This record gives sequence, C-alpha cells and structure tokens, in this order.
Amino acid sequence: MRRAVKLRTVFLNYAVALACALGFTPSGTPARAHGGPRLGPQSRLSVGVLIDTSAHQKNVINFEREVVNLVSDAFAQRPAETFVIRYADEVELLQDWSPLALGLRTVSSRIEVDVSSEKNQRTLLYEALNAGLLKIEGNGANSKVLLIIGEGNNADGAIKYSQIKNRAEAARVQCFVLLVADHNLMGGRIRHFGFYLYDLASATKGKAYDIERSRKNLDKAIRDVLKRIH
Repeated sequence: MRRAVKLRTVFLNYAVALACALGFTPSGTPARAHGGPRLGPQSRLSVGVLIDTSAHQKNVINFEREVVNLVSDAFAQRPAETFVIRYADEVELLQDWSPLALGLRTVSSRIEVDVSSEKNQRTLLYEALNAGLLKIEGNGANSKVLLIIGEGNNADGAIKYSQIKNRAEAARVQCFVLLVADHNLMGGRIRHFGFYLYDLASATKGKAYDIERSRKNLDKAIRDVLKRIH
C-alpha cells in the first residue's frame, strides 16, 4: 500500500514538472512572468484570433465556428496560447489568454451574430486589430501571430489602416487572414473585400486566403499557415 502511494506521488510530481516545463501551471493555466505570457522552451507561440460577427456574416456564422474548431485541432500539438476577440459594431474580448486548443474549443460555441450591427452597419475591423495588437505586442513570445477570420472590410471607427500596419510591423506580429463570406470576394479582377488585409498580411510575412465558405480552401489554408509561422 505504501509503495503504491509512493509511486502515485512520484507520478504526480512528474506530471506537474512536465506541465511547468511546457509553460503551464498545475491548474492548466499558462505561466506568467512580469505580467506577460510565458510558454515552455519548445515553442513560445502566442496567437490572437479576431472574428467578424457582424450581421453580414449571418449566413456563414456556423462556418466561422467550424474555422475556429479546425484551427484548434491544427495547433493541438504545439505549445501555444491564445485570446479571442469578436468585432461588429463593437469590439469584445470573448476569451482571454488560455491554452490554444482548449481556449478555442471553449469559445467556439459563444460565437454569435451581432444582430444590432445590421442597423448601424458598422464593422470595426481596425478597432479590433488595434486591440489585438495592443494585447499581443508586449508579450515575450518568440512567435506572435494574429489570425483574422471575417469578410475583410472595415466600416467606421477612429483607427486608420496605416496605424495598424505600422504597429504590426513594429511589433513583428505575423498576420494571417481567412476571408469568409457567403459571396464572391472579387469582382472580375478587382478585389472588393480584404484589400487592406492582403496588404497587411504581406507586410508582416503572413498571408491572406480567400476561403468564402469552402472547406477545401480552408483545409489548404490552415496547413499553409502552420508552415509559415516562424
């Protein structure tokens, strides 16, 4: 009996030590140092996720939830943490810093269309980008990523695109964009949606992808994102 208790104690101590080595406390939350996130030595990766919940996304909101769940699965084997921000006619933090796979799975069921945004037709994309950059830029991660999921256009707000681009470049945050919509994103050769997000992705060594609501396009894009994160 005593031997069994001793073996159990050794196992628990080993499990706690392993969790701490990976950057998490025994309760499962990410370790912190000086107010910033700290992950284990394998890969210090922080990923901020921004989700468009404006009324124009009502026909693809279920697909956006699917996108979040697939991103969770794709990053399951990588020590990483995340936060989630939704944006429409306001910007809201849906999920604060948490282990990435668990955090995204937890938040996906709470992604809902903001019906009130249909009246004022505001989509505060740049405000959300600014909030995301402010949250991620000061942490100590080796790799800092923003992943934007949405239709791709900004409408109203006080933040200008030039401010976002300058801040992202200065903070060395890679920006990846999954453009999700229930319509074509291009009109002939002219891009009507996500023009500035394509520019932002290119400027930060990330990439933008036209997903619309194609699972095939989504799978291909997520695989490519994983390869490009540095």
